[in-house]
Amino acid sequence: MALIRQETRPSEMLMPRTWGPMSLFESMNRLLDETFGDLARPFVNPASSIPCNLYETDEALVLEMAAAGLNPQDLEVSLEGNKLTIRGQAGTTPEGVRRYYLQEIPQGSFIRSFILPVAVEGDSVKAEFKNGILRLQMPKVVEARAKRIPVQMS
Repeated sequence: MALIRQETRPSEMLMPRTWGPMSLFESMNRLLDETFGDLARPFVNPASSIPCNLYETDEALVLEMAAAGLNPQDLEVSLEGNKLTIRGQAGTTPEGVRRYYLQEIPQGSFIRSFILPVAVEGDSVKAEFKNGILRLQMPKVVEARAKRIPVQMS
């Protein structure tokens, strides 16, 4: 049996093979999971596991939060200046003793705060809860909206 040495560049050892905005975090989570296993899981913030999308259209900012298993009355949404805060109560308190082998569904209270990148009209924000998705439609102030400037021939 012959030993074959595989040459790797130092950058390949440090960087993940596929690069993306979250790849470094995924690599760190994988490293912590492999190192500490279940010991590190109690320290994970349950709010960070509730997925959200925040995007901009010409007229508004839109936030979508996957809130499966929640009821609209379990959510509290507030806007103070450019800080949007969503509070809620996920899941119910289980009865009896449970020994989880896997627990990915968030339980307990959570809070998520977002600093909005543009100013919005606070009085015109609309919140809709449909099919487990909380959707906030936040119209931008007139000054923050995209303006089309016609190009004239001279």
